[in-house]
Amino acid sequence: MIPELAALLKSSVEKCLEDRVSVAFSGGLDSTLIAHLAKVHAQVDLFTCGTNSSQDLRYARENAKIMKLALHECSVDEKEIIDIYGECYRIVPAPLLKEELLVPVYRICQDAAKNSQKVMLFGSGSEELFVGYERYYKYLEEGKDLDSILKEEFRTLNQREVGWVKKVCRKFDIEARFPFYDQELAKFVFDIPLEQRIADKELKKGVLREAAALLGAPAPAVRRKKQAMQYGSGIHKILLKHADELNKNYPLHDPSL
Repeated sequence: MIPELAALLKSSVEKCLEDRVSVAFSGGLDSTLIAHLAKVHAQVDLFTCGTNSSQDLRYARENAKIMKLALHECSVDEKEIIDIYGECYRIVPAPLLKEELLVPVYRICQDAAKNSQKVMLFGSGSEELFVGYERYYKYLEEGKDLDSILKEEFRTLNQREVGWVKKVCRKFDIEARFPFYDQELAKFVFDIPLEQRIADKELKKGVLREAAALLGAPAPAVRRKKQAMQYGSGIHKILLKHADELNKNYPLHDPSL
């Protein structure tokens, strides 16, 4: 099962490639695996964003060095994060806990556009396929039908995270592509028994980690505990400190978001 998954992951990345591509890079499992597979067939530049002391910058440097890929670091301070939040809100008016994931996307797109990048690869879709969020385990404890929830959240990604990222990228004339948001890959993964997909509750995404190790992805990324970009970058902590101000200045008008 793992060799077949590895082959599908290679194929899904290759379908997203041009001669030159960029990767939204956190140094975590998803983005490192994408970069590792992409560099075989394309010129790859990595773009990472975070506060000076963030884990993402540290892991990004380590894994970029292992892969011998160019890393473009976007270091952000408190003022810039707040300013970018407002720009993201004008593109996608969403609640803070959803809006915050677009802040690092916006910042790396700024740098990528200056670098004449036209295609950027993102890891969206991996969490739904490989059970990456802590809330999924809570759903299980509550007796909910997790398998159905995962399939529905994957199906509707284009109306949420995937769609939002595309909008931010379009502002910079960059096309966002999503190797994990692949129907052939999804069909295979959702046929893997849920019990196998949830087996590694501590690190999460154990099945994907096995496939990444088989494919030769850098070991620090394979071992790194799951952490969403807004957390690993240090951006969530800063935005949470300003939550009252942000919610007042950028009210939510569409309750469906």
